[in-house]
Amino acid sequence: MQTLIQGKAFYCGDFVDTDVMSPGRFEPYEGRDHLASIALIDYQAEPPFVDPKTKNSPFTVIFAGREFGCGSSRETAPQALAYAGAKVVIARSFARIFFRNCVNMGLLLPIIYDHPFDEAIVGTEVSVDVEQRVFTVKGQEYHFSDFGPLTDIIQAGGLTQYNKQRLGLGA
Repeated sequence: MQTLIQGKAFYCGDFVDTDVMSPGRFEPYEGRDHLASIALIDYQAEPPFVDPKTKNSPFTVIFAGREFGCGSSRETAPQALAYAGAKVVIARSFARIFFRNCVNMGLLLPIIYDHPFDEAIVGTEVSVDVEQRVFTVKGQEYHFSDFGPLTDIIQAGGLTQYNKQRLGLGA
């Protein structure tokens, strides 16, 4: 896991479900680029999460409301966001299975924080220092909790890498 993550912010409201993040109507997905191009395609926002010209996202950090990732257990949801360019989601709360998919796959860092942000955050530069457990927006620091027993899995880059390390199988 990268220890310092910097980039532009995007915003999603409450109860954004996994079917909005990677809609099933695009299945079967034709690989990473295809999945990236449809990330949050059904989320109504201006600007959209994915740039229709580049088929990637200019946003690295997603701020979200409550129960981000609710709905199905669609593993392609965190994959789509990550393949498009997101590295961190800072949400007031997550659906449990989405949170665990983020941790287990090692693609997105899910931070639970009752932040004060809304749509006005879009495009703002944000830095996230994973090691110090702080994110910074417009010079203001926000400290988040550690990940408890999940810390080692996150630091390893996901559950598969964690298990390989524990078994001495290398990366």
